[in-house]
Amino acid sequence: MPRGQEGPTSAESCGDRSSDFDFQRISRTVDKLEASGWYWGPLTGKEAVQALRDREAGTFLVRDSEDSAHLFSVSVKTPLGATSVRIKYTQEGNFKLDSGVKNRCCPEFDCVIKLLDYYMRESSSEKVTKHFWKEPVGRRKIPLILSRPLVRKVPDLQHLCRRVINAHTPDRLVWKLPLPGRLKNFVMDYPFSF
Repeated sequence: MPRGQEGPTSAESCGDRSSDFDFQRISRTVDKLEASGWYWGPLTGKEAVQALRDREAGTFLVRDSEDSAHLFSVSVKTPLGATSVRIKYTQEGNFKLDSGVKNRCCPEFDCVIKLLDYYMRESSSEKVTKHFWKEPVGRRKIPLILSRPLVRKVPDLQHLCRRVINAHTPDRLVWKLPLPGRLKNFVMDYPFSF
């Protein structure tokens, strides 16, 4: 399986999980999002539409959700314009897209970036798109295509370097690079090239 994508996870059951577990998982996710350079924080849906207006279809950003029941939303430019979908934090302690379709099984991940990496890989595959979102107004199904994040700020040099290392190192072989252990851990902590 590709680097950074261990596949959908099943966390501890809700009854066995502590608030410390949730705090740690959400904190790690926020840290990774902030390091990425394409997390926009407290941006409104209207501001997201404005930021994506002149971008290519598939360009996306992650922002804080305006709905207090959710932590994050992903806003994406589609061929029909920009739209947003909430990212749910599940009872199992994972993240998944709020598809708007009842009884639809959406993959879950322990990190928002893993979730987005999964959909980016699915979007770039030569298979027919099998993921759709339901547009809130009109309830039309729109193909879910995520191709590139919209950068809000330039990440620090260390983060840019680890992205390049990940882009040019075969999957799961970072640990074999001739680097000090702390540096390998830093690179493997964000195993994505975007």
